[in-house]
Amino acid sequence: MPRELSLLSGGRRRAAVVAVVAAVAGLLALTPGAARADGGLVSADPPAGAVLTAAPAEVTLDFDAGVDEGGSHVAVLDVENRTVTDGEPTKAGSTRLRLPVSIGAAGDYTIAYHVTFTDGSTVTGAHRFSVGTGVAPAPLDDAARQAGVDVVVEHGHGIDGFSAFLLVIDGAVLAVALALLWLRPRGGRAESLRLDPRT
Repeated sequence: MPRELSLLSGGRRRAAVVAVVAAVAGLLALTPGAARADGGLVSADPPAGAVLTAAPAEVTLDFDAGVDEGGSHVAVLDVENRTVTDGEPTKAGSTRLRLPVSIGAAGDYTIAYHVTFTDGSTVTGAHRFSVGTGVAPAPLDDAARQAGVDVVVEHGHGIDGFSAFLLVIDGAVLAVALALLWLRPRGGRAESLRLDPRT
């Protein structure tokens, strides 16, 4: 096999290996944290199934580990899946989230949450309580649970502008590195990409 072809195929193999390693590293970096096996939620106010005579001013969720406030989302929804929250969740201590609500009508309400912990793991859940009806809330079926969870999972977990910019820069750096690996001199001389007509 001509020397140029041999060097070319070796360079392509190295570039392919580098590209695969970079792709795997990128996918691992974009993979969300693992879900917590133990459930994470310790207590809630109002608790699941609560029958309240008056609307609460806020809901609180207490977890078994430190929460990442910026990566956590909580929503309180009415039966039409409209949010009745009055702001964003805030930390109250290292393991508790508070969310102000504005409930103006009797009915069943769903607390849905998608919480990221400081160790990178996550937990997602939902439960219902009732206000002013005098009866327990309707059971939270799979469709209603999923609708509530969808609201909090889709809330703010896209790539922000700065992260998108960094991903573009990472891609450009990877492209330049691969080009340099592809074109770097072998054995003290530049590698030819053309076949030697003498062979």
